[in-house]
Amino acid sequence: MNFKAGKEKFSEGARAVSRCVLLGVCCAALTAPCAARSYRTGQSGQSGQPSTTQTGMSGTASQTNQAGGAGRTNQSGDASRGQTQGTQTGGQGGSTGAGRGSTVGGLPGASQTGQPGAGGAAGRSQLPGAARVTQGPSSLGLEQAIQLAVENNLTTLLARERQREAEGLRTQSRAGLLPNVSATTYQANVTQNLAALGFQPGAIPGFNTFVGPFNNFDARARLVQSIFSLAALRNYQAGKAGVRVAQLQEGLAREQVATFTALTYLEALRAGRDVEAARADLELAQTLLTLAQDQHNAGVATGVDVTRAETRLAQSRVRLSQAETSSEQAVLNLQRVVGLPLGSPLTLTDPLRFTNDPLPSVETALAEAAQARPEVRIAEAEASLAGLERRAARAELLPSVDFVGDYGVSGITPTDTALPTRRVAVQLNVPVFNGGLTRGRIEVASSRERQAELELGSVRGQVEEDVRLAFSALRTTAEQVSAAEQSVGLAQRELEMARDRFRAGVGDNVEVVAAQAALSNARSSEVTALAQYNAARLNLAAALGRAEQFRW
Repeated sequence: MNFKAGKEKFSEGARAVSRCVLLGVCCAALTAPCAARSYRTGQSGQSGQPSTTQTGMSGTASQTNQAGGAGRTNQSGDASRGQTQGTQTGGQGGSTGAGRGSTVGGLPGASQTGQPGAGGAAGRSQLPGAARVTQGPSSLGLEQAIQLAVENNLTTLLARERQREAEGLRTQSRAGLLPNVSATTYQANVTQNLAALGFQPGAIPGFNTFVGPFNNFDARARLVQSIFSLAALRNYQAGKAGVRVAQLQEGLAREQVATFTALTYLEALRAGRDVEAARADLELAQTLLTLAQDQHNAGVATGVDVTRAETRLAQSRVRLSQAETSSEQAVLNLQRVVGLPLGSPLTLTDPLRFTNDPLPSVETALAEAAQARPEVRIAEAEASLAGLERRAARAELLPSVDFVGDYGVSGITPTDTALPTRRVAVQLNVPVFNGGLTRGRIEVASSRERQAELELGSVRGQVEEDVRLAFSALRTTAEQVSAAEQSVGLAQRELEMARDRFRAGVGDNVEVVAAQAALSNARSSEVTALAQYNAARLNLAAALGRAEQFRW
């Protein structure tokens, strides 16, 4: 009897450990391997978009900035750099630095308690949910889920707004190259004390030093146009480069949202398959209980055999209840991410299956990733932007030339002695000394350029690691699926043999219950292996920069 109970407890513990191995690593697979990188041209801002994935993807945080180097020229033609403000790409706080990924094959919405779906809160902390809700369909495929998430998720919506913000800063930086036109008009009544100008009272007999009151009128248009200002030109080029970086950041946000959505969809599929497996276990437990009762009525089995079967049936009911709760949580999490009404009926149309895709060579994949990964393109754009900022800072040491002119009428009143007057001038502005301000800007810009170049080299190395780890994970999980399918077949065969022995009266139902538990564990392992394999496929697509185009 102790041996029987021990086998049952061992089977339950093995299943819990198997489930914990899968679900304990889920939080690491919540986003794409797209690691948002530092983009800072003014005040730095941190991004909290974690990018750690199953294959050890980089978790470098992203720092974005509006169109850096936005400049403005005052009426004297002195170019001054516009102050940039740091922006976030992920909408969540996070620290910079490269973080390593965890075990292969994680899924979203997992906890470390062995309970599927219990970690939904931890999963939601990795990526914001939808900022708006769409009245979508009752059936949902992966492609449609990704499209809805890209349109509704807070991460992509914020990235689009920051792109518009960068475009506005580019417009500001262009102002230093365009004419500055203003107009003023006034009608004044003036008194004047000539003694304040050096005319002493009584110096001229009969001359009063107090003059007025008298009227004065002036209406005038003024024009300031920069003829040559290399600093203003470089600032405008930096502004355009900032827009390019913002566009690439928007693409990175789409990749991250697509990856997280696919993982959330995969978790919902896994939870649904777990419910199916739990129902099959419950039906099997009911069948075996009926067999034990029949054998007991025939005098072949004992009451202990019936009680043991009843205990197994109760355990199967508990497991089914837990699986249904986890499935409901996974569907709610998916609805929150893609922007569907919470609690609405939802059927997932894409099945959880094994698909043996033809794989390119590692060298081909590395070349593709180097061209397509948004992190690499962002790093290259940031390096170019930092170089423009450095040249803009150096250009502030050079003279600038402005055209200054005004035209208007002046007189006593608009209708009394009002005559046209004008002024036309070419103004040369030569910077001499500003307390080391320009030198400090040059040092800062040069340091940021070197930082950008170092980060570019680091990102290229991380992209190569991501691809190689993704290939390794895909091979491993494919072998796990094959082994899990074989285990299910063997467990079914073992159960049939144990049931035949029990039906023939050769022994009690200890072997039947043990085989039943083994089959339940094998089914759970098969679902886990399929989920891990598809997560590895998604990891490879994300490592190649194709997460948004990923399909089962």
